[in-house]
Amino acid sequence: MKEALKEYRIARTKLEDEIQEFLSQKFAEFKEKTGAEVIHLDVNIEVLDDHEADAFIESVFVSTDL
Repeated sequence: MKEALKEYRIARTKLEDEIQEFLSQKFAEFKEKTGAEVIHLDVNIEVLDDHEADAFIESVFVSTDL
């Protein structure tokens, strides 16, 4: 059980890092196109109880300085 929990935490951390990297790239492109800077980001990740199921982004809230 402890090993499964450890693997889950590692996988979730990797997923969160990948999402952060992707969003950082997209926000840099957004700033380049609009001049607006993202000042707040809130991402909710949904992980189903079925451990074989994939996680997905449930919602994203973004604030800018426009």
